[in-house]
Amino acid sequence: MQEWEGNLHTKRNGDKDSSFRFGALKTFGPFPMKDGEIYFPMPLDWNMEVIPLCQTDLPPPLTHGFRSKSREKRRDPQWFSRTDFETYLKGESPKVENVDAKLYGVDRNIGIGIDPDSASARDGAFYQAEYLRLCDDVVLAADAECLLKPKLRKETVDVFAREDCPSTVIFGGQQGICAILYETDSLMLPKTSEISTTYLRWTLLTPALFPSGWKPGWVSENGKVMLPRSRVERLSDESREEWKKRQNAEIGFDAKLIAARIGKPLAFSGWDLQAKGPKPTVLAVPAGSSYVFRCASVDEAKALANVLNAPNRRSDLNGEKGVGIGLCSSIQVND
Repeated sequence: MQEWEGNLHTKRNGDKDSSFRFGALKTFGPFPMKDGEIYFPMPLDWNMEVIPLCQTDLPPPLTHGFRSKSREKRRDPQWFSRTDFETYLKGESPKVENVDAKLYGVDRNIGIGIDPDSASARDGAFYQAEYLRLCDDVVLAADAECLLKPKLRKETVDVFAREDCPSTVIFGGQQGICAILYETDSLMLPKTSEISTTYLRWTLLTPALFPSGWKPGWVSENGKVMLPRSRVERLSDESREEWKKRQNAEIGFDAKLIAARIGKPLAFSGWDLQAKGPKPTVLAVPAGSSYVFRCASVDEAKALANVLNAPNRRSDLNGEKGVGIGLCSSIQVND
């Protein structure tokens, strides 16, 4: 354990392998960046329109679906530049350049499986592995925040402001060494436009984890959005019962989920520091997926956008790891 980690984020004092060691660390990203422009995952509903559907096998509470505006076959890019993403948020269809090959390539290697018992090559165990290789002029940009307050001390320590912050880090499954360049500014996210319709679209910039799969845990079975509108402080001159009633009244929006464009589930895992083994594989809603809500009014749509918009994290799980971050925009629905 490093000295600067402190004991506040350990499960118990002296537990060096605790998964709580980095409890104050919040991350967002990484995203590829080229020539100062950050690229974000392509919205899966790009160049599509929302239409009502009937007599379909859509899971409840969905009542609408997505239809392509073009009948031509096209090869969609995987990444939108920040500028193109802003055009998309305005409700326009940007002419997106396919920049995938300019950001990275695929390096394919042949390997031989190893027998763990004999530590020698296993007969016939050949495999091919693919690795991502960034182009020379491309870097990975990410936000990271780690504020620690060690026990028995009042001041908070900014880990990344320390002089002994590392200049390199081991990154990826290949254990490659990457140089770190620290910036004081946050990531330049696409600018959102003012909400102007009662239909609100939430597009994920990062994957999201929901216990029920594709549907957020804060959406009820009938589609109602059950997120808290605001934090309510308990007043000293009110009873506990009155406080509970007022708090419950602040939960939920007059908004309903009507459509969702979800990509192929993203499987990922991790390493458990306590168990000293791999964590269970989980399936996440991929970045680029979008959700559409019908709100009672434009003001209600604006209020919901304030709760959903980045930097808020609306994943039911692992929000501190940068999942469940998205941006809201207005959308026209052909009812």
